Amino acid sequence: MSEVKRVVIKIGSSLLADEKRLTPRWAFLQRVMDDVALLREEGYEVVLCSSGAVALGMKTVGVTPATAGLRDKQAAAACGMPLLVAAYKQIGHEYGLEIAQILVTLGDFEVHSRFLNTKNTLHRLLSANVVPIINENDTITTEEIRVGDNDRLAAKVAQMVQAQHLVILTTVEGLYDRNP
Repeated sequence: MSEVKRVVIKIGSSLLADEKRLTPRWAFLQRVMDDVALLREEGYEVVLCSSGAVALGMKTVGVTPATAGLRDKQAAAACGMPLLVAAYKQIGHEYGLEIAQILVTLGDFEVHSRFLNTKNTLHRLLSANVVPIINENDTITTEEIRVGDNDRLAAKVAQMVQAQHLVILTTVEGLYDRNP
């Protein structure tokens, strides 16, 4: 029996959303889904940890990144998540990829029963050849009870599904050996 090959890919907001227009960066999403399709052809199960919901929803709630407070960001996440998932679904459809959405909170990693439920859901989706799109449920979390940033979320997910690879796509410059 061969070992399952899994990769978790985290994608940062600035790669997914045009920072001025606060709209999806369609060309980037197209390239990502092309890569996901290629990985799937090579036998990988792929999990995406995607930022972007807050940025995509800001225009809807009438705020900008510079003016948005916590409540604004929570509301923006609620407005932006359907846009983000719809973009993934639309482009994924072109490649024959089925897409699912999973929203998680810190409790989903800390409470054993919720951890197992989340893990089981992920494994079931992967066994059905569905690409899970995971994001922290920003509409109900606050800064004090968050998993952290989506890089940490991706690392937790990679551990959860026993991925062999974790790829973090970001615009943050450099490789840091300590907190800059």
